[in-house]
Amino acid sequence: MSSFLYFGQMIVGAKAIESLVLEGNGVGHEQIVCLQEFLSTNKTLRGINFTETKLDRSSSMLLTGFLTGNSSLRVLDLSSNARVDDDSIDTILTAIALGGSQLSTLNICDAHFDGVEDLIGDNGSITTAGVRTITAFISQTPSLVTICLKMRSLNDEGIRNLSNVIKRRDSKISRLEISGTFGDNALQSIAEALKSNHSLRSIDIGNSLNLTDEGGRAILRVASVNVVNTWKQIRTSNNTLRSVYLKSRPPPLLVSQDIQNALRNITNVDPIPTLKQKVWRYVDSNIEDLSYTKLEAKHMPHLLSFVKERGGINSLFRLISSRNNVPILFSHPTPERQHMESIMNKVALENATLRAMLKSERQFNDILYKENNSLRSLYEGDIADDETVTTTIMTPLLPEESDNRRCLCCRRGPVSKLWECFR
Repeated sequence: MSSFLYFGQMIVGAKAIESLVLEGNGVGHEQIVCLQEFLSTNKTLRGINFTETKLDRSSSMLLTGFLTGNSSLRVLDLSSNARVDDDSIDTILTAIALGGSQLSTLNICDAHFDGVEDLIGDNGSITTAGVRTITAFISQTPSLVTICLKMRSLNDEGIRNLSNVIKRRDSKISRLEISGTFGDNALQSIAEALKSNHSLRSIDIGNSLNLTDEGGRAILRVASVNVVNTWKQIRTSNNTLRSVYLKSRPPPLLVSQDIQNALRNITNVDPIPTLKQKVWRYVDSNIEDLSYTKLEAKHMPHLLSFVKERGGINSLFRLISSRNNVPILFSHPTPERQHMESIMNKVALENATLRAMLKSERQFNDILYKENNSLRSLYEGDIADDETVTTTIMTPLLPEESDNRRCLCCRRGPVSKLWECFR
């Protein structure tokens, strides 16, 4: 104890220390107290490791000051600490989140969890509630690159929550190590997440429960060059995963050796060459009918170049000479024509609208023209009637009739006096 206290005093203020490894059951609450002064003032420590120690709930509380005050921390390793429980996990991870550390590596492992026989029984200190705390922390820490979770309570639900993080576009996880009581459903959820993942390179599966060929096939259907067969599978396949290692188990084997070998050797090249291998495998098998790909005219130069590069002049001839490929090779409109066609369709629609407006305007003008003609006719008829009356009044009667006619105006005097009467 005195030597540990002396060690703690010696490293106070040391800025060159980037990693602190505490290992063995001789490290507990009292030893962490000896390091309290160093940890409370340190701002540069990048990694801290507790392996097979007596770290528990009370000693975890002593680490909160360090974890909330050090944003430089990148690695946290809590492996095989028998006394670490749900509360310890919650205390440590909450402090890290509050401190703003951008963790890249997270290792959390149950103690005494080495063999398949350790899956039997409920002797894990971290329960399913603790697993939920861990997966929630992982979902809020997109900087994580390496994750190692080996816990008896890591079941299908825990892997499903972890898969929801893997399938996110911002996921940076490249290495995943898992052991628990999960089975085929867990691997199927990982396979589904791989369809949108572009970072995961390797998966290491240790202890598992009832894992069979079906779970392995689910991953191969998404990632393997030799299993992805349809164009739809290619479009949704994963091209970054290189290998899935399954822990060796004594007979009887639940996962066949063929599936294990296929998982171990998914690919040995980078994502783009892997995708090209899958595409060529499909194109070569269906080169006489590629209509299912629904490629556009803008893709044709790339397709022809790709076929010539991969299969040579013979494959190129098979592609061009096939009657089924004529529509996609030669009948599709060019991008310029498609662009002009969209413009012309827009202009035609506008012209149709203008024609309808012009037709309506002409009909309205015709109505106005007819009304004007009717008013003009009425007006001219009234003028004609007035002229007739005036003519009748102003025209003098013939002399031979003047003696016998009465005045048209007053009907009293003779017609010969008509002008005086009118005045």
